[in-house]
Amino acid sequence: MKHLRIPLLAAIIGTLIATPAFATQTRINSLSGGEKSITVRDQANIWALPQFLPTYGNQVDVDGTVGAKYGTMSVRYSLTDDAVLLLYGASSPWNKGQIVNTESVAKATAGAAAGFTPTQDPTNHQFGLGFGTRIGEGMRLGTYLGIGGHNASSAQEKSNTAIDFNIGFGLDLSETNSIDFGLHIGWATFTDVGAQGDLFLPNGLFNIGLVAKGEFQVHQIAKIVPYLMFGHDTRGIAHTADQIGNGAKQGSSSQTTISLGTDLAISPAEGVTVQPGIGLMYRTSTVTGNATPVPGGPVNIGTLDNGSSEITPYYGFAAEANAFDWLVLRVGARQTITRTDIGSTAPNGAPSNEQHVSKVDNVVTTGFGINLRGWQIDLNVTPQFFNNGVFAVTGAGTGGFAADFAIVYDW
Repeated sequence: MKHLRIPLLAAIIGTLIATPAFATQTRINSLSGGEKSITVRDQANIWALPQFLPTYGNQVDVDGTVGAKYGTMSVRYSLTDDAVLLLYGASSPWNKGQIVNTESVAKATAGAAAGFTPTQDPTNHQFGLGFGTRIGEGMRLGTYLGIGGHNASSAQEKSNTAIDFNIGFGLDLSETNSIDFGLHIGWATFTDVGAQGDLFLPNGLFNIGLVAKGEFQVHQIAKIVPYLMFGHDTRGIAHTADQIGNGAKQGSSSQTTISLGTDLAISPAEGVTVQPGIGLMYRTSTVTGNATPVPGGPVNIGTLDNGSSEITPYYGFAAEANAFDWLVLRVGARQTITRTDIGSTAPNGAPSNEQHVSKVDNVVTTGFGINLRGWQIDLNVTPQFFNNGVFAVTGAGTGGFAADFAIVYDW
């Protein structure tokens, strides 16, 4: 779900009126990312709202790809005109280090609170199956299940497993108005035995997310697209006494995020989309734990993040238009204003240290879409390409021509 600031907004959810051509997460990234993954009509909608699967049948793709390493690969096969089967492989949302080490507002983690640093490669890829269908004239239903795991055991056992489940329901109120809901549940487990025989186990690794969005025609060429998202994440780590007499250690984190906002989806001409939007995200978190217990003594719980919070209003736009029948140009821009309040108390009774920080981020994104004989190629272009002089031809000095790309084939 690109976590905080712009990455966190990538988990936010909503929808628009563009056609499904050039439909990928790479396209969304070039249109400023964030909540556009649900507010712009696109195949990227299926990951938060799988009831849109029937819109994107009979396609294969690689998406969000950097170099030779894919972000997501998927096959969507139309069983009937109204039912689509999904088969996919993806970079897991429980990616490197984050099964236990998702950061709080104060940059604390449950793993660090317990004195635990994962040594195995976490569940960074997963396999999944999904299904979406239309029911009658106005209802849509979809779901998918992803499972990932990794085993790096040698002399000591080091393994993990992660499961992600999504289900979505949509209702068409009329030809132009609709509402959609999505539910996400994630669960993970791991075992990590150290060289001294110390054993780390999960004590609850769970997250849940809810999203709702609507599309309502307000003008002949415009819709409003309001959205609301709620997410709650808990991570718990427990350590048993090891062979050299160290006592139990533990760490836990809890994080809640609420996001809401609205886009205005404008289509002034065929092949043209302009979509400004505004929103607000609020996040709060706590982290407690004990990394250095007295051998044989009681666990002394300390607070690493005591009720820190972050509030982030944001606004921006996405725009794309056909330059030719086969070429689409894209641009997005976003400004976020983040106010962070950290109430941090060090373990073992150390004095608290409060911080209050404000930050403004401005981001511009650009991209292209190319459509040739059933092939769709999307490029999330590095913005420096446009102002890098003679290197614009080769991309030299820009860190690469495209930050990521997607290729889709329709049949």
